[in-house]
Amino acid sequence: MAEEGGFERDLAAIKRHYTERFLPGNPWASLLNAHPYLVARQRQRRLRDALVACGVRTPEALREMSVLDVGCGSGSNLAWLVELGADPTRLTGIDLVAQRTELARSRFAGIRFVAGDFLTADVGGPFDVVMMFAVLSSVTNTELKRGLMDKALRLLRPGGIFFFYDVVSRQPVPGSADYQRLTFAELEGYFAPRTLHIFRRDILRRDVADRLVRRFGVTVAELVQATRLLNIDGTFAYARG
Repeated sequence: MAEEGGFERDLAAIKRHYTERFLPGNPWASLLNAHPYLVARQRQRRLRDALVACGVRTPEALREMSVLDVGCGSGSNLAWLVELGADPTRLTGIDLVAQRTELARSRFAGIRFVAGDFLTADVGGPFDVVMMFAVLSSVTNTELKRGLMDKALRLLRPGGIFFFYDVVSRQPVPGSADYQRLTFAELEGYFAPRTLHIFRRDILRRDVADRLVRRFGVTVAELVQATRLLNIDGTFAYARG
């Protein structure tokens, strides 16, 4: 049984972490820093790969799909789906930090953004696609992580697509009060008995990315990232509902 008030303390810590680390948000940050730019580019590739692998191969097919982004931040992932052909009125994002959803509403008209605790919020559903990017590594409470995943999976329509990204390692890695990597065993446990399709070691090490971009430019950094030789255990994965 979780300690009384434990979830509230964890949620407050997560909100404080993102408020202090990411706000005020700078929409140009990914162009000024090589690492977030490369992560965003790879996330877009892998999301497209997952959609195609699951039979979503045209803008018309994507336009018929409803999408939920759990931990949507400032909305850029949903906005990119609109560029691919998604109907913004069928897209929903939720984030714990109200300032981030306010920024998202100001940038992307038509998409529904909800601020609040995902465990208690009414986001509608079920959804054809559920996305969760870099959420669980910011949750150190095991029971809270399980609750987030259980609800997200319940909101996925049968046959739908769950797309996931986080930093995942083969073995446990010491974390902090605000951040803890997942392990592959933990990740697969959340999705069981569903088959999880995993793209492993997809993200170039931050220090390598910064050096390459300064010396050779971002195109060379992307080419080196594609080899996976100097990548960290940044992991993209998808599963069917």
